[in-house]
Amino acid sequence: MAEVKSVIIPREILLVEIDRHCFFPDCNARTFVGLTKQEALEYSGFECVACERWNDDLLTKNEVPDWWSEIVAKNGN
Repeated sequence: MAEVKSVIIPREILLVEIDRHCFFPDCNARTFVGLTKQEALEYSGFECVACERWNDDLLTKNEVPDWWSEIVAKNGN
């Protein structure tokens, strides 16, 4: 009997999507960033989809109210 091989792709639940604009005045492209809880805890910015430059950024309490205390504790703010 032949061995059946399968590909297992770990899945994480997307919990929040944030809407950002590139901070560089010559770009200002709109970027949507989807985050899992773990990614939200580690979030420090995003790469612009248009110009591919890094934008330092932080989440706000309004964007992740359920995890805000964990984010503040992790970042020491």
